[in-house]
Amino acid sequence: MASSGSGINYDNYPVIVGIDFGTTFSGCCYAFAQNEEVIDIVKWPKQNNNVYPKTPTLSLYRKGSTQIMDWGHGARRTAMKPNSSDLLLLSKFKLYLDEHLQNETLPNNLNIIDVIADYLQLFHNHVCSELLKGFAGNYDQSKFRYCLTVPAMWTDRAKAAMREAAIRAGLVLRSDPPERLTLISEPEAAALYCEKKSEQFNLSHGQRFMICDAGGGTVDLIVFEIDEKSPGKRTLKEVTNGHGATCGSGFLDSRMRDYITKKFAHIGPINDSAMEHIMETFVNIIKPEFDGEEDHFLDLPASMDLGDLTDESIGLENGSLLLPAIELCNEIFEPVVSQVLGLIDNQLMQSPILEAIFLVGGFGQSNYLFKRVEDIFADRVGMIGVPPRGELAVVRGAVYFGLNPQTVTERVSRRTYGVETRMLFQNDVDPPEFSVIGVDGRNYCRQRFSVYVHKGQSVGVDECVSKTFVISYPNDTDSDLYAYDGDGPVPRLTTDPQIQKVGHFPIRMPKLEGVKPGDKVTLTIRMYFGLTEIKIECVIQDQIFVFTSAFDAADARTAHIQTPNGAVPNNAPYTPSPTIQPMSGMSSVVYNPPTAGGYSPASAQPPPLQQQHQGYPANVMPPMPHNSVYSDRNSTMSYTSLPPSSDFYTSQQQAYPSQGYYDANHAYSQPPQTPMYPPNTNYR
Repeated sequence: MASSGSGINYDNYPVIVGIDFGTTFSGCCYAFAQNEEVIDIVKWPKQNNNVYPKTPTLSLYRKGSTQIMDWGHGARRTAMKPNSSDLLLLSKFKLYLDEHLQNETLPNNLNIIDVIADYLQLFHNHVCSELLKGFAGNYDQSKFRYCLTVPAMWTDRAKAAMREAAIRAGLVLRSDPPERLTLISEPEAAALYCEKKSEQFNLSHGQRFMICDAGGGTVDLIVFEIDEKSPGKRTLKEVTNGHGATCGSGFLDSRMRDYITKKFAHIGPINDSAMEHIMETFVNIIKPEFDGEEDHFLDLPASMDLGDLTDESIGLENGSLLLPAIELCNEIFEPVVSQVLGLIDNQLMQSPILEAIFLVGGFGQSNYLFKRVEDIFADRVGMIGVPPRGELAVVRGAVYFGLNPQTVTERVSRRTYGVETRMLFQNDVDPPEFSVIGVDGRNYCRQRFSVYVHKGQSVGVDECVSKTFVISYPNDTDSDLYAYDGDGPVPRLTTDPQIQKVGHFPIRMPKLEGVKPGDKVTLTIRMYFGLTEIKIECVIQDQIFVFTSAFDAADARTAHIQTPNGAVPNNAPYTPSPTIQPMSGMSSVVYNPPTAGGYSPASAQPPPLQQQHQGYPANVMPPMPHNSVYSDRNSTMSYTSLPPSSDFYTSQQQAYPSQGYYDANHAYSQPPQTPMYPPNTNYR
């Protein structure tokens, strides 16, 4: 594979490493660019005889310390030892990046980016040691490139934080090309796996399928369409606005704990050791096998000191507890699964005609989830399938994406994005206090929100919005990117409380040969919205500043400017800035400016999605204070916070009637359907 449009030469990075950083478990695969065979990493430290191909997403700290002690299986094992009261076991900390959750403060004054970086550093060290034992031993880590999966529901800020954590963990250097670390949404990665490996993935051009990626913490869904305009050259297009919720299988565990605690409330509290034994049985046996019909029996541990106690009121007999199927449905499974059904229904409303639904991820292997999806949706889609080794679908798909990033050609924008501009003042709608006289003597409205791409719009991965303007040399400049999450009319002003500033990128003027102070320099900004992360390029003569969403990570730092002569631009004090890369051929979409509606020095404008009045950009600003690029934080999100349980979402999801015996008022009789593959029991 040759050089990419932004300057990275993929031949310099022949080893592709895919990482699925999950809420409850994390996994890794890799491949060599020359043969494309994906290899799973299945050996993890201190895993005993566990054959599950992932390692727990657990970190162990000492109370009052920010230094990580252990991770994965080792963290759990150490935390369960006697005299461990001074230890702190962190789990499900990936959910701290979900801005939709109400939060509690992290212990030990920990910062979530550092917590994730701590875990990823130890995870990555083990991965590198495993790779160097194999054929990858012919390469050092500097030859690796990475594809990291993220939930489709994550915001730009959460993805930026994830990238920053990966950099702090040492996966890549700040000075590396941004493309050495790429992010891909988890359902998109799963779609690539299904397309590559599923024997019954026999869909043709124009047909659509849904990916339901159900993991331990989150459930993400996207509908894709097959694009096969020429034989043998199949690509995928997103056709729905992917979304999800925090309703993964880990919330089944939480509900099981509550269920058992209530069962024995009249007898006494359950000690930690006994509860962990019970939960291990639930996670490894009951949860994967439960189909909604058969009762289960739980052998209680001796550490509960129950002896041969019998209590018919709770189904306890001689140390064995009856778990009736109807109670498991009502108390544990259905409250969580009904949320997944609501998410699937939401996607079907966006794309009513589907050939298939594929259930992937650890939770996606659940017998009960598969049966409930069949109960509700079997007559609305062509087939419902569970691909083989679905728990590895995401991480393997990440490697496939790294091998061929052009497989997905279009994505749907999750938000409405734009910049702050000045536009001709309209007396009947614009506030008088926003009026300003322009250099041409006309009256303009400042701080207008100029839309570049609308929520729900399909955007090609190579399409860009390009805007050109002129600044005086050697002035620096910068610009902000704004977003609107709503579905109603787009607000006119960036001061509207519904508009969020989601990105700030500084543009440092490089040293330009033959250019004198005061000379006018043309600057072109290109924004790519069809990638998993927004990419921004600023072109000044023959140099390109390349930005990803990492420019807005909380207290993050971007890379040093690299100029042809190695000097810091303008000989100014060092301020972290994006990498400059040599000019190379770019694929861009240039939009003709409108004929009315204000002065514009730009020769290109945002796409005419709706009739807009485009004014001149308000992004020519004085140089920024040192490191102030990351001073703005989203007031609605704390990076030192913990999410609540899945009950937070219960009122927001559509309730679905369960199986006939579970709800006497509703009985369902669906025709039997042969699954693509039977769900397996290897999920967590």
